[in-house]
Amino acid sequence: MSKHQFLALLEKQIRGLTSESEDRLIDAIFERMEGRGMHWKLDASAEEVRESIKAKIDLELKPQKDYSSVSGILRIMTVSLVGILMIAFILVPATDAEFFAQMDERVTNDKQKATITLKDGSKVHLNVSSKLSFPDQFGSDERKVSLEGEAFFEIAHDASRPFVVEVNEVETKVLGTAFNVNAYRDHKVEIAVASGSVGVRENQNIREGMEQYLVLRPRQMAVVDKINHNVSVESIDIDHYLAWRSESISFDLLPFDRVVERLEEVYSMEIELEGYKEGDCLVRANYINRSLYHVLYSLKNVVDFEYEPSEGRNLKLYYKGCKF
Repeated sequence: MSKHQFLALLEKQIRGLTSESEDRLIDAIFERMEGRGMHWKLDASAEEVRESIKAKIDLELKPQKDYSSVSGILRIMTVSLVGILMIAFILVPATDAEFFAQMDERVTNDKQKATITLKDGSKVHLNVSSKLSFPDQFGSDERKVSLEGEAFFEIAHDASRPFVVEVNEVETKVLGTAFNVNAYRDHKVEIAVASGSVGVRENQNIREGMEQYLVLRPRQMAVVDKINHNVSVESIDIDHYLAWRSESISFDLLPFDRVVERLEEVYSMEIELEGYKEGDCLVRANYINRSLYHVLYSLKNVVDFEYEPSEGRNLKLYYKGCKF
């Protein structure tokens, strides 16, 4: 989107003619402008244009104008706002295309996953019930996306443009690596590293003046506690942690309660099992790893149980018995 197109879109919004998606796009561009701080220096020609715009606004606002007409007031407000925005655009370098980039979204439901290839060549593997928001064109100094839910990132190396994932007030920054971000729960964010190194920080630290990143290495996971603003680091079995990405899920004579625990780990769910007797019903099976509900449907061929979703990522499972 060009600057002229964006100005036209702003005028359209002032008249109340924009759609919800256009309003979201305008908000996103303003947020980027605000994040940059608008500290660019004007050149001589820009100064002249700014003064010209200011003079035009001052002329519109002279006391002798008749403001009794609502349409007149709206016209003056439109001229003033667009004039101010034109000044803002003068301050923004023409090469900063990210201000005007269109935002795209990819959303999965509870029964599907997705793989997205971004313009820089990076790949994002989106888990179920997740959303990735990203610009159609990355900026000149960074590549930033936002995530809800869970995704595994394979980032194309670019030393001049770090890749940043924002999720639930937590920022993960890399140059080129492979890592997983899990933010299904509002109070907790997990970042696990498969290869390379990853920097993690909470936006709360930025507000308090602490901008340093916690650096993670391969087979390390950071757990960010959003309630207490604590970050812990632990060593993990990365293959086990990334089981949700595998094409199948297997159980080799596991008691049914251990099967349920495994499902909790793979699908980031909390499952409450009722009516089960310890050691009952050993399960040996291999299922296509599409979604939790696909596996539960298949398990019902060997185990007699019922289940019902509850609030959030919680599930109640009522065990009745073993079919074999």
